[in-house]
Amino acid sequence: MATIVEVRNERYGIPKYAGIIMTKADFLGWESDDNYVYEFSNGVLEPTTGMRQEEMAIIQRITRRFAQTIAYQNDAELIPEIEVWVSEKQMRRPDLSFYTSEQIAASKKRDPVMPSFVAEIVSENDDARKYIKKLHGYFQAGVQNVWLVFPDDYTVYVYTSPKTVTICTDNDVLSAAPALPELQMTVTELFRR
Repeated sequence: MATIVEVRNERYGIPKYAGIIMTKADFLGWESDDNYVYEFSNGVLEPTTGMRQEEMAIIQRITRRFAQTIAYQNDAELIPEIEVWVSEKQMRRPDLSFYTSEQIAASKKRDPVMPSFVAEIVSENDDARKYIKKLHGYFQAGVQNVWLVFPDDYTVYVYTSPKTVTICTDNDVLSAAPALPELQMTVTELFRR
């Protein structure tokens, strides 16, 4: 049985379903009625707050830069907060996920698809251990590049494997390579005030 530490978020309150155990089939048919969005981890519900309004500008800057790429012209998309099943027992909701037009077509047929690039915006109240677990899951599932964006510190950690990270600040260039090499911008551009 999982031990859950009670977490209270000032904005959202206490998550009612944190640590609840259910089957994948039950989870797929379940809807939360509190202020939380839940991820699924080995049958246990993990609360997340979803994207905050103040993170909208970061998402906008990434997606506007993406709109300048050939991948975008070829109908690829950066999709926010979509379910990503990294394994049969693990569902995550990254803030942004990159899908090619072929993957989008395959998803219409219910074929499993895995983004090659994801971005997660980390708020000051988030547990770093949670993101380490997510990183390992993403890479085991085939994701090639993960950005962990820390808006409070104006820093981005760019992972190309669980052991390979580049810590970017100021005018360092963020790259989504090898997944999406043409998606590049500086940290200053990302956090432009």
